[in-house]
Formats: sequence, C-alpha cells, structure tokens
Amino acid sequence: MSDQDGFAIPNLPSKKQQSPPSFPPLKYEKPTWSSEALFDYKIEMLKGGLSVETAIGPKKEFVTIGRLPICDIQMEHQSISRYHAVIQFNQDGDAFIYDLDSAHGTKLNKKQVNPREYIPLKPGDQLKFGESTRVCIFESQKPYDPEEEMEERRKRILQERLAKAKAEAGEQEEEEGASWGFGEDAEEEEEEEEEEETEQKGKSGDASLLNVEAEKMALEDAKRRREDLELMYGDDSDEEFYDRTSKKKKKVEEKADTHDELIVKQKNTELKIQVLVKKIEEKKAEEEEKKAEEEEDLDSYMKRISKNNTSDR
Repeated sequence: MSDQDGFAIPNLPSKKQQSPPSFPPLKYEKPTWSSEALFDYKIEMLKGGLSVETAIGPKKEFVTIGRLPICDIQMEHQSISRYHAVIQFNQDGDAFIYDLDSAHGTKLNKKQVNPREYIPLKPGDQLKFGESTRVCIFESQKPYDPEEEMEERRKRILQERLAKAKAEAGEQEEEEGASWGFGEDAEEEEEEEEEEETEQKGKSGDASLLNVEAEKMALEDAKRRREDLELMYGDDSDEEFYDRTSKKKKKVEEKADTHDELIVKQKNTELKIQVLVKKIEEKKAEEEEKKAEEEEDLDSYMKRISKNNTSDR
C-alpha cells in the first residue's frame, strides 16, 4: 500500500486476541450417588470473630474450594492449594467435605480430616483450610435432627464393629490353620501335669521341695516342647506339601534344627530330674541313718541309767 508520492504506508500492528488462561485439570471424579444440591446453602467466613464475607453456594452437584480463580469458592491464602477441597451433595440433600489431598489439609470442627474421604457436613460446622486463620461456617436450609443423626451414627458404628469382628475372625482362622491334634494333646498333658502336682502336695520336708522343683522343671520343659511343636506343624504344615517359596523352605529347615535342639534339651532335663531324684533318695537315707543313730544313743542312755540305778541299790 502506497500514497500518491510513491511512499509505502506501514501497516498498523494487528491486535492479538488474548487466549483465556489455562488451569490444571481438577483431579476429582464425582461418586455414583452424586446429585445437585436440594437446599440453599452458604459459607460465612469469620476472621477474628467477625464476619468478613459470605459465599452463596451455587446449585451444583459439587463445589470446588481453592486458590484458583476457576474455583467456585476462591480462597487467597498461600497455604491453600489450587484445588484444595470439594463440597459434595447426595440425593437426600446431605453435604460432605472432601479434602483433595491438599498440602496443608482441612480441619472440620478443629479436627484434621483424612484426605480423599467423604465427611458429613452439618449446619453450623466449622471449616478451616490450610493455615488460614479464617473460620468458614457451613449453613444449610436442610432441616437438621440431632436425634436422627445419633441413631444413624449408632447404626454405622455397629455395622463397622460387626465388619471388623468378621474380618478378625477370618484372620484368626487362617492363622490357626490345622492343629494336627496338638491342641487336644496339650490340654490332656496339662491335666495330667496338674494331677501330678496335686499328688506332690502331701509330701513334706526337703524331699518334698526337691520333688516340687523337679515337677516344675518338667512342666516348663513340656510347655516349651508343645509350643515348639505347634510352631513347627500348626501354621506352616502346608509348606512342605506345596513348596511355595524358598524362604518358607528355609524356615522349615530352621524349625527342624530347633526340634533337634529341643530333643537335646529334653535329654538334659531328664538328666537333671534323675539327679534330683538321686538327691531325694540320699536325703531320705541320711534322715533314716540319723534317726537310727538317735534311737541307738537313746537306748544306750537308758541302759546306763538303768545300770546306775541297780548299782545304787
């Protein structure tokens, strides 16, 4: 383009259209029970005990709370994440706070909430996001019945306890596995040992004490032997049949070595018992010998007295 004198007329720079700012995607998928808010609600923000702002909630299935301008409820504090939390609604008009795994977390009534978990919101509940000093009061037009909530909470706790009890019962059955009869044998063995202890109560003196000590040693050895056998065959019996991993093989081998050591301990205990029995017999023999000597001395003394009396006459 040129004028009459032949000079080119420069073109004016065209105005570039500014593209809208791009924001990171929201990493949140609404649940299957999601539904549009049925009741009017709002969030009143307090600072220093004074109301500074009130955010009227839109009629949506969920509202986002964060630092980005695209959030439904925008918070400017630097400790608040870009997408910090979500308020989710269900078909009954109930509201739930859901922390989006934020950096500094969310507090409900001064308690930290678990991230990625739906926590019920009631009218009057207090929310704090990140390290912000603002307290957000959730208000809803939905009628609130504390007694009904307590009943629902009681039912929920009962269901959780029942589920936990069932899970623990299943784990206990898996841990116990096959007993191979050791449980019943152990009970019979304990009954026999208790009967033997009862019989020993009638004895007295040093010999009785030694016998009780021997019985205690035998009882402890039997209990250790039973526990080791249960460890060896009670829980890991299937390992030898199915050969699951080399680690379990090694475990079985170690238990076999422990069984050998147990046999040695049993022999040592039997030797100790024999020594104690021998001491008991020696003690009895000493007492009988001492008693015989005392009787002999008494007889001699009586004879001397009788002889002296005869001489005096």
